[in-house]
Amino acid sequence: MNAGIEEEDRQLQLGGMAKIDKVEGWMDSGEGPKAKKKKKKADLSLAGELNLDSPKKQTKAPRHSSTGRIAKIQQLLKESPDTPEFLGKYKPMVVEQKKGFFKKKQYKDLAKLRLDLNKLAGDGKVDVHSRQKVRSDLKKYPEVPDLYVINAVYTYQDTPRADEVKAITPRAQDKLNEHQLDQLKKSIHEIVLAFHHGGLSVFNVNWFMKIYIDYLNVYKSRLGHEYRAIRRNKDRESNTLTKKLIAKQTEIIEMLDVKVRFSGLAKLGIKLNGTTYLSDNFTPWELRRASSAFKDGDLSRLIIEERRAGKLMFVYLTMLTLLSKVPILKLLVEDALKQIPEDERGITLRKRMVMTVMRVSEFELAMASGDKTKSRNAANDLYKLCYETIKTRLINQVMREIYEVDAYLKAIWIVKSANGLFERKAYRELLKQAYGYLKVITGELNQLQERKREIVIDLANKYTYQLDTIMDENGWIGELESTSWQNRSE
Repeated sequence: MNAGIEEEDRQLQLGGMAKIDKVEGWMDSGEGPKAKKKKKKADLSLAGELNLDSPKKQTKAPRHSSTGRIAKIQQLLKESPDTPEFLGKYKPMVVEQKKGFFKKKQYKDLAKLRLDLNKLAGDGKVDVHSRQKVRSDLKKYPEVPDLYVINAVYTYQDTPRADEVKAITPRAQDKLNEHQLDQLKKSIHEIVLAFHHGGLSVFNVNWFMKIYIDYLNVYKSRLGHEYRAIRRNKDRESNTLTKKLIAKQTEIIEMLDVKVRFSGLAKLGIKLNGTTYLSDNFTPWELRRASSAFKDGDLSRLIIEERRAGKLMFVYLTMLTLLSKVPILKLLVEDALKQIPEDERGITLRKRMVMTVMRVSEFELAMASGDKTKSRNAANDLYKLCYETIKTRLINQVMREIYEVDAYLKAIWIVKSANGLFERKAYRELLKQAYGYLKVITGELNQLQERKREIVIDLANKYTYQLDTIMDENGWIGELESTSWQNRSE
C-alpha cells in the first residue's frame, strides 16, 4: 500500500515540451536518459543543447528523406504499443467439439514445462525435448492457453539480440533490431491471446512483462536510429517525422516506468512459488465465491484446493494493478475486473483503485506526448471516476483502509497535476473541490492505522502546499477561504 501512496506523489512535468526537449538530446546522441553529457557553458543555444557543431559552409543541396525511409518511419510509428489497437483484431481460438471434450485440468505436463522455463531463465539451457513437446502438444491440445504462453517464450528466447552481437555496424544493428521487434510482437500477441482464453496467471504475466519491457527497449532503440537518420534533413516531411519520433520516444520512456511495479510482482511470484496462486488461472467461479466470502466477512474461506478468499483476491487484484499500467491491455483489464461481483463495498473500492491506476497511466502518457487536448481529456476521465466513487461510495464514510482514501488522493493529485490544462474558471472550481477533499482526509473520518494515517497526512500537507502555490501564481489566494498549508497540517 505504501508503494501506492508514493506513486501518488510522482511529479509530472506539465510543460510536456520541456520533457520532449530532453529526449531530443538523448536521441541525438544515441544515449539513454541516464547518460551524462558535458555541457558547454558558452553555448546555450538549441544547437548547443543538441550537441551540434556550428553551421559549416554548405556545398551540397539540403538533404531529403527518401520515399522508402519515410514509409519505414511511418510504419515504425504505427508499431507503438500505446493502445489496444497494437494487438489488432483477433479471431477467437476455434476448438473442434468432440465427444469427451478436452478440459484444461486433464493436461498433466504443464508443471514440467514451467520448470524447464525457469531453468531457461536461470542458465539459458533447456531440454530440447520440452521445446519440441510444446509445439507438438499445441496441435493436439489447442485449447490449453498455457501452451501458447510457453511457446511464445521459446520464440522470444530463440530471437537473436543486437546487444549480444559484437563488432556490428549501425545499419546491421538496426536490421537485427527490426527482426527482434517483429518476433517480440509475435510473442506478445500469442501471450495476450492466451490471457483472453483462460491463461491469466501470475506465472504467465511475469513472462509477458519480461517480453513487453524488452519490446519497449528495442522499439526505443529503433526510434533513435530513425531519428538520427533524418534529423539533418531540411524537407517539411522529415521535420514533421522528426517531431513525431521525439514525441513517441518520450511516451516510450514513460511506459518503461512499469518496470518499478513489475519488480513487485516478480517478488510476489517468488513468495508464491510452488502454489496454484502462481501457476493457475483465476476462474469467474472462484472470483464469485471469493467475493461472497468477503461479503460474509470470511476472508479465510477455502475456495478451491489451497486457495483462500482473501489471498486469492489480493493476488488477482495485484496482478491486474500491474497490467493496468500496460496500455495495450486496457480491454483485458476491464474484462477481468468485470469478473469480480460488486457485492461488497471493500471489493468495489479495490476494483476502483485498479481503474484509477489505469487512468493515471493514460494521463501520464498523454502528458509525455505533449498533446494538450489528449492530456485534458485524460485528466477529465480520471477526475470523473474519482468524483463518482467519492459521491456514491465514500461520502461521510469512516476511512480505515487505504482503498477508502485512494479516490480522494487521486482526485487531489489530478487537480494539482492538471494546472494549465483547463479554462481558468473551471480550474478554480476544481481547486475548490480539491481543498474540500483535503479537509476530509485530514479530518475525523480518517481512522487509518497510525503509520498509514501519518503517510496520508504528510501527503495531504504536501498537496496543500502545491495547491496554495498554484492559487498564488494565479492570483486567487483568499478567494477560496484558503489558509496556509502550515495551519492545515496542525
